[in-house]
Amino acid sequence: MTVLARKQGAALVIRDRKLGIFTDKGFTPVDFKMELAMKLATRLQYTPLVPAQEMEEPELLSFLMDTRPA
Repeated sequence: MTVLARKQGAALVIRDRKLGIFTDKGFTPVDFKMELAMKLATRLQYTPLVPAQEMEEPELLSFLMDTRPA
């Protein structure tokens, strides 16, 4: 998965060429254009990852549960 932005417990990701939100419950696709999704993520106080990071699911779950600021 490519992680675009995160906050504790959730991340905006691209998986299998689909944009979505990833949480401990799994991947939920969203029907947004990338630009709109990033604006929404900013409003919801996600921290953008620049550059975006490639992660496997177990690594991403651990990353999301980390309480330190990004």
